[in-house]
This record gives sequence, C-alpha cells and structure tokens, in this order.
Amino acid sequence: MGKYVIGVDCGSGSVRAGLFDVASGELLNTAVKDILINNPEPDYYEQSSDDIWNAVIITVKQVLVNINAEDVTGISFCATCSLVALGTTGKPESVSKSGDSKWNIVMWMDHRAGEEANAINATNHSVLKYVGGSISLEMETPKLLWLKKNLPTNYRNTEQFFDLGDFLRWKASGSLSRSVCCIVCKWTHVNEEGQNFWDESYFSKVGLTDALPKIGNTFSFPGDSVQISAEAAKELGLGSGVKVGFSQIDAHSGVLGMIGCGNVPQERVGLGRLALISGTSTCHMALSPKSVMVPGVWGPYYGVILKDMYLSEAGQSAAGKLLDHVVMSHVAYPELAKECNNSVGKVLSYLEDVIRKEANPNALTEDLHIWPDYHGNRSPLADPTLKGMISGLTLSNTRTDLAALYLATIQALTVNTEVVTSKRKWKRPATPSKSWLSVGVSQNQNFISKCTLTLSVFQSLFQTVPSPVLLGAAMSAAAAVGTEVRDIVSKMAGGCSIIQPNASAKGFHDRKYRVFLQMVADQKKYREIMKS
Repeated sequence: MGKYVIGVDCGSGSVRAGLFDVASGELLNTAVKDILINNPEPDYYEQSSDDIWNAVIITVKQVLVNINAEDVTGISFCATCSLVALGTTGKPESVSKSGDSKWNIVMWMDHRAGEEANAINATNHSVLKYVGGSISLEMETPKLLWLKKNLPTNYRNTEQFFDLGDFLRWKASGSLSRSVCCIVCKWTHVNEEGQNFWDESYFSKVGLTDALPKIGNTFSFPGDSVQISAEAAKELGLGSGVKVGFSQIDAHSGVLGMIGCGNVPQERVGLGRLALISGTSTCHMALSPKSVMVPGVWGPYYGVILKDMYLSEAGQSAAGKLLDHVVMSHVAYPELAKECNNSVGKVLSYLEDVIRKEANPNALTEDLHIWPDYHGNRSPLADPTLKGMISGLTLSNTRTDLAALYLATIQALTVNTEVVTSKRKWKRPATPSKSWLSVGVSQNQNFISKCTLTLSVFQSLFQTVPSPVLLGAAMSAAAAVGTEVRDIVSKMAGGCSIIQPNASAKGFHDRKYRVFLQMVADQKKYREIMKS
C-alpha cells in the first residue's frame, strides 16, 4: 500500500479534497473550491456537473503540491445526493426550465417535486417501507418523475442518470456501476441480506419503467475499486495505477469517518453510537446488525456503509443553511457583517462571544421560540410542507437580539435532535442508550458545539479529525487498494474528546422541548382553521 490516499467531498457549496496519510489517518493537505448554485425560483436549486468536475481537478492538484504522485494509491468521492443528467457522449442534459444544458443537476435540497412525491406516496408501494413510510421530495425518483412530466424531451434525451457521487466515480474511471450507498438510500433500490434488485413493479406503478435502463444495473459495494482512467489520471495529476474507491453520499462518508474514533476495537466498529453529521443540513445516523423500521425514519438500509450492517437515518433539511438565513435576515446583520469583513463565520463568532458574556444565556431565549422547518420537515414528521415559526419577537433590533435569535435557532435544532432520537423503536436496537452522541466537527464547529452543550441528555464524543466526511472518503480510497474496510477504519480513525451534558440546563431544556412540540401542533391547527 502506498503512502497516501485522497478523499474528495462535494458539498452543497464547495468541493474539498484532502490528502491523507494511510498509516496514521492524518490529514496532510486540503484544498477547497466554491461551486455554482443556480436558484432560478423558490425551491429550485440546480448545479453544473462540468463546474463540479473542474473544481475536483483544481482541488486534487492543489493537495498534490510537493507530493510525488506515484505515492498516491487511491482516491474516492463522496457527494450530496443530487441528480445528474447526461445525454449522448456524456454531455450535460438540462434539468432547468431555462433549457440551459449547463444546469444538469437537480440538487438534493431542490423541492420542485412535491406533487410527484405525493403521487408516489399515494401508491403505498412496499418499497416505501424503507423510507419511513413516505418518500421525500428530496429523493431521486420524485425528481425523475418531475423531469419526465415537465421536461419530457430532456428526459428522453438523457442516457444516464447518476447520483452525484457515482457521476464523479464515472468521471474518474469510466465505470457505470452504481454505489449501493447512493441507489439504496435515495433511489429505492432494494439491498437486503441475499437480495439486491430494482423492484420493477414500483417503477411501473409510478410511471418510470423507462428510467431503469438510464440508472444502471451493475452495482458497487463498500471496499470495491476500479482503475482510474488514463484521461482522469492526466487531468488530476495522478499516476496510472491509482484505484478509485466506493462512492458515498457525503453524510454517510462522515459516518464511516467517525465510527472508529477513540480506538474502537475492530469488532465494535459501527456499534453503539448515534452520529450527528452537520453542514447545510443535519443527518442523524445509526448502524445496527439488525433491521428496524420506524415511521418517519429512513431505512433500514443494508450494506451501504459497512457490508453487514443496517443504517437508519433521520435529519433536518436545513441546519447550517437555516442559521445563516436567520442571522443574515436580521436588521442588525449588515452593519455587523461590514465590521466582520462580510464573513458569516466571523459574525457567528461575534454572536458566540455575546452569548458567552451573558451571566445567564438561557434568559435570552426564555420567551423566544423557533420551529426550524423553514425548508420542510425531513424527520420524524416527513412533512415537506411545514413552515418555520418564531414566537417572541419585539421591536428591539440590537445585536443582543440577533444573538438571542441565533441561540434560539440552535436550541430549536438541538431539540429536534432529541425529538428524532426519542422514538422508542429508533432507539432499540438501532441507536445506543441516551448517553452518547458522536459528533463530527465540520466547518460549522460553533453550531455543533453549541448544540451539544445545549442538550442536557447526551454525553458527546467529539472527533478531533478536522473533517470526518473527507476522512470517510479517504478510508474508501484506502480500502480500494485491498484492505478490509473495518481494518482501515480502525487504522485511520482519529482521536476523540468527551463533552459532558449540561445538567444545569435540564429544566430549561425540558420546557423548551414542550414548547417545541406545541408549536407544530399549533401550526397544524392554523392550517385546519384556514381550510375550514
């Protein structure tokens, strides 16, 4: 095995590449390149596969500076669960009403396919049991159905539909195999012990039988590898012997990067932890050797992270994005941003300082409450039509008021984590007891740490690796060279630190929890009134 592997993470707004030492799991070099997002109208979010691949080329070359390319033996990709459309000879096929072929990706957070998701759920097909009973409009088959209905020519002209991670693997190798991580979790592919198939009756029932030839019938599993293509090796500055590993959804890559931290014995890898992966959205992920189905919780998905484990997945559609939106929408933001050189991160750090200096920070939000579903509810309610709510606004618009709003938003996201994990079946056996929460420290460390400290019920295991998502991709790259995935996880996992629950805030937190549940009940009541 060579010295180095490269993990590439394509997030919502940027591509990141990381060069890792295989022996230690240390992140040696990293590079980031912003990518384009087209938001032509509310709830429509589109990207360009050409733009993303160019960002991959740039970032991979940057992490190779002063490195002998022949010492790199593997590369692997993870990405958001976004839908890529390619026409003849691999050219981009437009998914945009504008017809511009540049925009050939429907992003994961795109909500155009609401009617199509409702139509699919009305079928009550058996595959829906794997998505908590109802499919999300963020998943791929509702989006395929939208394209077929609204852009029929583009749909017909598309020869390959990829999940974004599989597209990147194809660009690097020419392989058309689809990752079970992507297609099982987002495309309704069935993967159970001894079974691996597309349920053709589902595609027939929803009117997508003609999509099956476009989404592939060869599959890739954790630990798999293919050879890098000569063209990609030249573009990326890598040697011709590099292996391209199993592609993953970004959050799922983060789970792989986290489950071994803290010197977990190989036989315990993947057990006893609930992983919180946070960025634009938040994912709550748990692995189990047993299959557990829970309404409103996605899965269980077999073999998508480790070959012999089931994944259960819940989450919040907007988390980091919600924080940015709430803060940037406040009247006090423009002046503060100017002082902070228009850096959102610096603004959030300033607000953290304001909160820290308060003798009793919770007093800031005693009468300020937020329901955080500005972009619908992913779980456990599985209702994309829910809206955000704020109770407790005044005419005051100071920076302290902005800090209070920021804190209230974090508290709302935190309470939602407890709501998700409080479902009895979800906890048994898919998650551990209510004492451990493994947290991957990502770009928004302030958000994650504040969430953790606000909770009064979890003991949290903080990973010291700068990017568990990149690390997970690097682990897949290392496994591609020939080592079993669990061995790689044990070998490359970073250290951890423990944060104890904030016991002094338990009474306050419990009251916030009760208000939180009341807010959604009130919203539903308002809808009933307006419909009467």
